[in-house]
Amino acid sequence: MKALSWTNFILGLWLIVAGFVLSTAARPVMSEEIILGIIIAVLAAISAGRQAAGVSWVVALAGLWTLIAPAVINYGGLAASRTNDVTVGIIVLILGVADAVYRRAPVRTPA
Repeated sequence: MKALSWTNFILGLWLIVAGFVLSTAARPVMSEEIILGIIIAVLAAISAGRQAAGVSWVVALAGLWTLIAPAVINYGGLAASRTNDVTVGIIVLILGVADAVYRRAPVRTPA
């Protein structure tokens, strides 16, 4: 479903913006948000143009990494960035899995 991919694309763009807006005080957090935002946006755009579920699974994995990144990277006092990453990660993960499962179901027509 293309709407799920395009929603993930917008969330990827938001992560890029959030890197510059929410986390300028911590370079590792800023870099993580920008890089994951680029990855999610590019893969979601590719997923929107393809019928295969493989790219959607990779988008879901990027969402999972966005979700767990606050536990791996020291966010210090950046509560807004932490909350943003967890929220966006959950949404991207759910939409990526839903998109992959939706694309995986083949449509069969009776012969």
